[in-house]
Amino acid sequence: MEKKKKSLIETIVLAVAAVVAVAAALLLFVLYTKPGKKLTSKVVAGYLHNSVNFVSGQSSEKAQGNTPGNLEEVLFEKPEEAEPVPEKEREFYHILLLGEEALKTSPGKGRTDTIILATIHVREKKVVLTSVLRDTYVEPEGMKPCKINAVYARQGVSGLYKLLYDKLGIWPDGYVKVGFDSFEEIINLLGGAEVTLTAEEAEYLNTHNYISKEQFRNVTPGTQVLNGNQTLGYCRVRYVANCNGTKNDYGRTERQRMVLQNLFERYKESGLTGWIKILKQALGYIETDISEETMEELIYVVYDGRITTMEQQQLPMKGAFSSKDMGKVTSTLVADWEKNKALFWESLK
Repeated sequence: MEKKKKSLIETIVLAVAAVVAVAAALLLFVLYTKPGKKLTSKVVAGYLHNSVNFVSGQSSEKAQGNTPGNLEEVLFEKPEEAEPVPEKEREFYHILLLGEEALKTSPGKGRTDTIILATIHVREKKVVLTSVLRDTYVEPEGMKPCKINAVYARQGVSGLYKLLYDKLGIWPDGYVKVGFDSFEEIINLLGGAEVTLTAEEAEYLNTHNYISKEQFRNVTPGTQVLNGNQTLGYCRVRYVANCNGTKNDYGRTERQRMVLQNLFERYKESGLTGWIKILKQALGYIETDISEETMEELIYVVYDGRITTMEQQQLPMKGAFSSKDMGKVTSTLVADWEKNKALFWESLK
């Protein structure tokens, strides 16, 4: 009887040990092997993609004019030469980040006063944020000369894709768009954004309507965590210098990049589980055309631990543009695009 009892206990112990060993092997496979990480990325991408406001067919969307009779069909298709080579490992991913100033009193699309090209450089393990200044003068195919922040309102995302391809040789892998309200909600979900305010910035934010809710006009000089409404106001300011002494649209776009930099630094060590939780909550507030397949690739790049730093810059690049009026389009930044294209690609090395 004792032998049978001992034999049963030993069998149970061996069975438990076997289960633990298999579970450990599976865990190691998922966490530390390339196939395991790819499988996990695929599962996570499918899970997250169901939460996002996905918009397909951007290349055939209709541009929204200011009047119902002023609509135009935009058919900017991705050129074949812009397609990644299948047998080669991707070195760059380009995602367009758009902030739409869609006012309830205006029909159609709003202007994209925030245009940031986020370039993921896989080999160098970094993300480069390139702010495209809103006053950049462009002559888009199919519409009159304008400032670049008006292109989206007239030609949609595909118009911006076409413009970036013509000027930089980039057809983005997708876009992420948020409106003012969504931006506030996302920042609140992330626990606010840490920024450093000068005394002049703090006074300006507390005495103007950039912070739209009066109860939040109580910021102070120094480093602090701002809520969504305060952060939005901070990111919109142009007329006073930021903590780096930069003002006008250069300072405004730098503020936006500093907020993204802070969020990146705070959450880059969160691990896959942390990122899933954050993204699951935030994705419902954004619009994107990023496919599930591309999302899977992006998750794998981050999950594989290959992105560790973030850099910032602006477009047009310093020393590669002039400020002047261009006919009816006044106060513009006129870029030397050949020079800017060379500087942009040089900056990614």
